Amino acid sequence: MIPNTRTQKKQSEILNAATELFLERGYDAVSLDDILARVGGSKTTLYSYYGDKEGLFAAMVERTCQTKLAPLLALNLTDLAPAEGLSVIGHQFVSLVSNPEGRGVFRVMIAEAPRFPDLAAAFFARGPEAVIRTLRHHIEQWQKKGYLRCGNAEMMAVQFLGLMTGNFHLKNLLGLGERLSERQMKTWVGRGVEIFLEGVSLREQ
Repeated sequence: MIPNTRTQKKQSEILNAATELFLERGYDAVSLDDILARVGGSKTTLYSYYGDKEGLFAAMVERTCQTKLAPLLALNLTDLAPAEGLSVIGHQFVSLVSNPEGRGVFRVMIAEAPRFPDLAAAFFARGPEAVIRTLRHHIEQWQKKGYLRCGNAEMMAVQFLGLMTGNFHLKNLLGLGERLSERQMKTWVGRGVEIFLEGVSLREQ
């Protein structure tokens, strides 16, 4: 069946406008009329695509998780030693949490989590938990090869990501920090990898 590109384009326009407005104003301050004022069309069309405003919000969260996480989740670190592999995934992760759109969705999701607990659980599973699972897999492979100490690979993954996040992620969520430059990011990730490997390595990498 040939996809209806006109329909897909309209769906994308509506979702893009909704995303911009949700990130600018928050969930409560956005109405369907606000969204349609930007893209045109009717509420009947919008309802047929997304159901309602909650459906649009859920679609925004799902799309952000998919598009922003795809490069990180697709990393193939099988043939890399821990130091190099952790540097790669660390850089991807810091870039991810520094991304303005991803950070905006994170901020809005936290604000709306009490209202949408199921969506919050789905966001955590498709976002933070997916990253943890990916890193846990790589740590387990390095453990099997004798590079890293045996132990709870998921706990190690969480601790490594904590080193990567530091306090700048919280500052950014609060609007108090600036995005790290490539040089700052390289320095930050490199030091975090060193500290992590000092605690879990079995032999030099």
